Amino acid sequence: LDAAGNKTVAARSGGLSRETIYQRLRSIERILDCDLESGEQRAELYVALAALDVLRARQP
Repeated sequence: LDAAGNKTVAARSGGLSRETIYQRLRSIERILDCDLESGEQRAELYVALAALDVLRARQP
């Protein structure tokens, strides 16, 4: 998500090959039934993950 859809940047920052990134993104899209090529859907996922972080931080 931080790479704004740029798979090369995501691969470099994660220390992974581009093919691994493509495979993982396909798996995520299948599991979540979403299109990560869509900026809108990436933004929705980013907000959902940020909200989850906040909720987890509030738990004792």
